Amino acid sequence: MQGMILRKGRPSKRLVELASRKRDPIRPEAMSLAELLYSLLGNQKAAEAISEALQGDIRNIHNWDVRDLEALPGVGQGTVGKLVALVEIIRRLVQKR
Repeated sequence: MQGMILRKGRPSKRLVELASRKRDPIRPEAMSLAELLYSLLGNQKAAEAISEALQGDIRNIHNWDVRDLEALPGVGQGTVGKLVALVEIIRRLVQKR
């Protein structure tokens, strides 16, 4: 992905560094879905493939089956497991409102 500001390495640490810097912080809400997924998953190829498949909108994940996600480049069972957990956490947050 062009413009990936998290770069390779430790994307979750980089996200915190960017968001908390004093000059010109980059907030998570300004990041693309691919960048946020990369921070969470630690796999840039998988993050980009998932973001593209979901058309940049995490809400589209409900239209996907686990097997469909595993078929994406760089996405394995561990990545799908993290996504399933993420979706369940979001569901519980929304449900509590």
